[in-house]
Amino acid sequence: MIKNIFLHIGVHKTASTTIQNTLYLERAKLSDNGILYPAFIAGDNLISNHSIPIYSLFCKEPEKYHINVNFGITNREAIQELHQEYQRQIEAQIADFIGETLIISGEDISLFDIDELRNLKVWLTKITHPEVNIRVVLMCRHPVSRFRSSLLAKVYNSILQEKKVIERKLQQTHLYRNLITVLSEVIGQEHITVVRYEDAICHPFGPAGALLALIDKYLPDKIKPVLLHENPATNYETFVLLNAINRNCNHTSDYLPQLQKKFEVMKLLLEMPGQKFMLSRDMSKKVWDTLSEDVNWLCSEFALQDYRFLDEDLKPNADIWSQQTLDWLKKNILHLPLNHRKTIILELWRTINKQNTLLSYTQRFRILKFILSQAIKLYRSSELFKKSNT
Repeated sequence: MIKNIFLHIGVHKTASTTIQNTLYLERAKLSDNGILYPAFIAGDNLISNHSIPIYSLFCKEPEKYHINVNFGITNREAIQELHQEYQRQIEAQIADFIGETLIISGEDISLFDIDELRNLKVWLTKITHPEVNIRVVLMCRHPVSRFRSSLLAKVYNSILQEKKVIERKLQQTHLYRNLITVLSEVIGQEHITVVRYEDAICHPFGPAGALLALIDKYLPDKIKPVLLHENPATNYETFVLLNAINRNCNHTSDYLPQLQKKFEVMKLLLEMPGQKFMLSRDMSKKVWDTLSEDVNWLCSEFALQDYRFLDEDLKPNADIWSQQTLDWLKKNILHLPLNHRKTIILELWRTINKQNTLLSYTQRFRILKFILSQAIKLYRSSELFKKSNT
């Protein structure tokens, strides 16, 4: 019988995907040690992130949940059928389980309002035991590195451009305060554990090991969970080009077809070599000044070491748009649709004409040579097209 539930709720960009995929891979070992990490299936999709079933089950508009939209499940009947299947799956796994501990991990749970969280708590007690002990695990992260990671993810995985994402993220000045208020009301602050992301990733068995150590300090050594690195390498140059593509999307037309086409381009551009993506110093300082007070309040509340501003910005004279990067782009740009090729050339032109640029004269000249060579190719191809139609 389940007596303890560890409810890991993220927040976003604090190694949640790594934790989920690690625990999913180690389900058999966890089960041998009395711990259930449920697995779900939606159609042909295996699900390790419990955000997907849990958020759909308890959010107010599941038909608008982006995962359900991606699955093509948007009408009331399909949603109801999906929810019944999710509930059947977890109830069957709990019924067949003889251990005492259940782990639920889903970063989207951190988005719930107080009513949605209450409904989740009622459901958890219903499918386990009325007196089940629920412990919430929350991770925090340095505000600048978390902002940087969130910015990358949004520009990569949507058609939003950098400016709009920054505006939205800088409005989250009370993220942790609001979250702790809701969690304390429903679960109780004494049942909340906060872990710093920076500490979790230093655990010998990674962030999943840090989570398991909260259940039993000896558990990571018993399980020896595999170490995963989920996020692909990201670089400054790829970010700049994908942001330019987002800027040129038609935001009044169908979202999903544009996003799918953009993903095809992104797969290619993610292979491009480049420099590590960093914020400018001015942006880093702005993020710190706007968001640091909230996360340091959280650290103070839970007796954790507070954060300090770090000088980790993209420096002047960084080797961005190196010859290696431009050679790769020259070799692969013909694989891109014509409109994206034009967008890339125009973006590079904008880059060398920016007043507050990080580029040296040598870098500007290198990019200019690339622009001219590609512009000539575009002109010749357009001339050939004209001749073929006459």
